[in-house]
Amino acid sequence: MSVVPSRGAAAVIFDGAGHVLLVKENYDRRRWSLPGGAVEPGESNEDAVIREVAEETGVVARVDDLIGSYGLDNGFIAVAFVCSIVEGEPTVPSTGEIAEVRWWPTTQLPSPRSNILHYAVPDAVAGARGVRRAGLARVS
Repeated sequence: MSVVPSRGAAAVIFDGAGHVLLVKENYDRRRWSLPGGAVEPGESNEDAVIREVAEETGVVARVDDLIGSYGLDNGFIAVAFVCSIVEGEPTVPSTGEIAEVRWWPTTQLPSPRSNILHYAVPDAVAGARGVRRAGLARVS
């Protein structure tokens, strides 16, 4: 049995046309999500999101701003950042963890989707910063 991590970090990356970069999980519920993942012990949220973006999309990213913190009703907390690509083109990694990497219009987000995608993208599109939400219902 795997242990559910208590903290995660995710990147909201927009292209010039306002599309958001998403990854499709190749495991579990095979959801669409923002690039991101668990924050390792001793790792900052910012370092975790940069590492996870590289692992899941093959690009080097930088953190531009904090969108906010999203606490789910099961105790999991995800932090979302607006990020930019500084090097590389998004591609599916060879690890088998990710099935697809794709730019999506923010008005037509795919399903099934992860909780952080569901909550953070609308905030990012609205320009929200420093959001703190707690007790959020899980959508997937």
